[in-house]
Amino acid sequence: MTRLRLALHLVILWLLVVPGGCAEWAYRQMNDPSRDVWQQPKTVIQALSIAPGSRVADLGAGGGYFTWRLAEAVGPEGKVYAVDVDETALRLIEQERAQRGVAHVELVRATPTDARLPVAGVDLIFTCNTYHHLPDRTAYFQSLARALRPGGRIAVIEYKDSGWLAGHSTPKETVLREMEAAGYRLIREFDFLPKQHFLVFGPIRS
Repeated sequence: MTRLRLALHLVILWLLVVPGGCAEWAYRQMNDPSRDVWQQPKTVIQALSIAPGSRVADLGAGGGYFTWRLAEAVGPEGKVYAVDVDETALRLIEQERAQRGVAHVELVRATPTDARLPVAGVDLIFTCNTYHHLPDRTAYFQSLARALRPGGRIAVIEYKDSGWLAGHSTPKETVLREMEAAGYRLIREFDFLPKQHFLVFGPIRS
């Protein structure tokens, strides 16, 4: 086992043994600027062509890595719903929201089966590295259709390969099949991310 793998295994063991503060540490690591090299957040946001004043849900917001970039894209007249099931993640976003003085980010404590978004309330549902965590994804995304405004979209960024951490990826073919079964069609695909699929869907019937 290489030193890097050993270190990563020790970190995971630490997170399992001491979940409280370690969860916060993990979310802060998600926001490490070194992630920008492969995640290319500026290019991701540009690719989505988000209009000022839009309402966007950051589904699985984590430590807020994309939340603030989405908030900048929609502008003060828009709104970003930072959605997560984890209280620690939302608390970190809440702290940063206060520091930034950003009023148009709203925290949403979701459940594993309900994103708790307003009916016909969002133009875009954005989710990054969260798809593999969702149970019964077909039913989950079927339920999300009610949150989309006319012309609304769902953007899914998901790992191509989980590598050393098994179960943290989903093949593109699986995403396409499940999203079609949930009532969506692929409307755009981007291939500039080295580690992830980047797929944008719209309802089959809109």
